[in-house]
Amino acid sequence: MSPNPESALGRKGSCWFGPGRFTLWLAMAVAAAFPGVLVGVESFGYRDFGTFTYPLAYYHRESFWRGELPFWNPLNNCGLPFLAQWNTLTLYPPAMLYLLLPLPWSLNVFCLAHLVLAGLGMYHLARRWSGEPLGASVAGMAFALNGLSLSALMWASVTAALGWMPWVVLWAERAWREGGRRVIVAGGVGALQMLTGAPEVIVLTWSLLAAMAGAQLVGGQVQRAWWLLRLGGVALIVTGLSAPQLLPFLDLVAHSDRTAQFAASQDLVAQWWTMPYWGWANLLVPMFRSQLTPMGTYVHSVESWVASFYCGSGVLALALVAGTGLPWRRGRFLMVAAVVAWVLALGPKAGLYDWLRWLFPPVGLMRYPAKFIVLSLFALPLLAA
Repeated sequence: MSPNPESALGRKGSCWFGPGRFTLWLAMAVAAAFPGVLVGVESFGYRDFGTFTYPLAYYHRESFWRGELPFWNPLNNCGLPFLAQWNTLTLYPPAMLYLLLPLPWSLNVFCLAHLVLAGLGMYHLARRWSGEPLGASVAGMAFALNGLSLSALMWASVTAALGWMPWVVLWAERAWREGGRRVIVAGGVGALQMLTGAPEVIVLTWSLLAAMAGAQLVGGQVQRAWWLLRLGGVALIVTGLSAPQLLPFLDLVAHSDRTAQFAASQDLVAQWWTMPYWGWANLLVPMFRSQLTPMGTYVHSVESWVASFYCGSGVLALALVAGTGLPWRRGRFLMVAAVVAWVLALGPKAGLYDWLRWLFPPVGLMRYPAKFIVLSLFALPLLAA
């Protein structure tokens, strides 16, 4: 599964769809989508951004300027752990942006910057795998500006984790295939994603990598000894750099009500946390069976995690062609990953989710099975490339 050489079309398009120009176009697209937010005359505030993300950032910033590391939040529910919650971004280095600059503008820019980071990472990953600058540009735009990525703007931690997801996949694969300094880079990038505090996105990222690594090992494309050594080195670096965040979080989980039986105990309301059968239609129709809220926005009538999973009908069509019609081993792998993830997002009603929960009980810690669609919307742009 080595990178494909650039085709004639790719060579002709490289000057128009090179990394520099793509970054500029992506930044312009994000700015055009949120001009008022970018210049500071408007702010995000919908749903969890106003009730969760902004209050966390505000308290973090106040603690920073008092010279304190916020281990504890005394303002909610008679007191709550703060740093150990993980999704507070307490130890995430880029959070300095909104700690040093005025809120809420700096927090808005923080989220938009991670959209650009996500698109740029997907561009480089798709270009390495396909060798096509044009295809890589399509993939980058599709990943940065799909319904999931835009809906995730209400959670700074999720947006940041999605931003690093393609970079982790890119550098981790290079690390176990090529070794050297790439192991260190992969470890650093992996640690940055680990510190964002979006457990489900992080677990899905590394689950995809584990499946990729296993497939390459079985296919004889990597040497077993070097593969284990390099991948172990990446894991060691990631664990070591993120230990100050992971250890408090794991201790909090051990003392919380989030057990392996958590999802099973919530079956009466699980319908609000899973993808409905008709959710597949949202890939083609952005607001299929959505309803208008009093705030003027649209939400799914059943699923309550995000407002849309739409990635573009053209992207979906290209992905289907690549996944079913091309003799490309990596394409078939991505198509299988996309379909399996979408079935898992259906939750208990599809059967596969219950089997996975039986096979790997920690899956029960996840409240929203709908989050499995992160893998689908990661794979589809790559297939489209």
